[in-house]
Amino acid sequence: MKYLRKIGILIIAIIIAAAVAVGICVIYAVRNVNVTLLSYPDEEANLNSEILAVKEEVLKKMRGRVISSISEEDVSLCLDDDYFLESFEKVYPCTINITVQQRREVFAVYDGDNENYSVYDDSGEFLRMAEDNRNSYDDAPNLLLEGTELEEDIKELASVCAIFKSCTEGASSLRSAVEKVTLKKSHSSLSGAGDKVVFNLWCGLSIEIHDYQKLTDEKISKAYKYFRNLSTDQKLKGIIYSFVRDGEINVEYRANS
Repeated sequence: MKYLRKIGILIIAIIIAAAVAVGICVIYAVRNVNVTLLSYPDEEANLNSEILAVKEEVLKKMRGRVISSISEEDVSLCLDDDYFLESFEKVYPCTINITVQQRREVFAVYDGDNENYSVYDDSGEFLRMAEDNRNSYDDAPNLLLEGTELEEDIKELASVCAIFKSCTEGASSLRSAVEKVTLKKSHSSLSGAGDKVVFNLWCGLSIEIHDYQKLTDEKISKAYKYFRNLSTDQKLKGIIYSFVRDGEINVEYRANS
């Protein structure tokens, strides 16, 4: 009888433990997702529709899971290629707060062999293939990148373009000022013969940054300040060179021949 009593107590204990576990799972199961969407300026109706779509997609995969088991990576995998996760917060017992950033289509690389364009966001991450160089949001041209051989080159140029934008007083759109950015890799072993980045502006003038990986901010900033002081006619042609000579950043302007 004592043996049966022990078995009975054990069974009851297991049932109670299971009931507690189920209760905890129910209480701490995800039931709500709050979404903040950082997007292009758009009509409120369209923005609300995008938020709802993101929320439904996350809930479809996260609803019912114990909140403590959900990671930032799990939520990131719920998003399509047009968005990335900016922030992630668990609010116990059952809510997840996320901030989602829409990828900004900015750059394009032309593939002459296939006669199409690879389109990238402002950080150099691939977005899509396209038959023509038109931004999917405003139908204006994307900023062309040339001289890139690897994916790392595209991300490098995206980083340099971000510096250029910050040095140009945060223009609302880099694409409105710059038509093309070219990476010119040095094949010389001579000291000072570093890689160059050339910004071809829509106005007609180019800004060439020598050995661009060193003192990048300073070289671009000084070149742009020089550009602002040029006459209207000078801004329509020529090249501004920014380089280091005798330990100092120098800027020179040469008109096209």
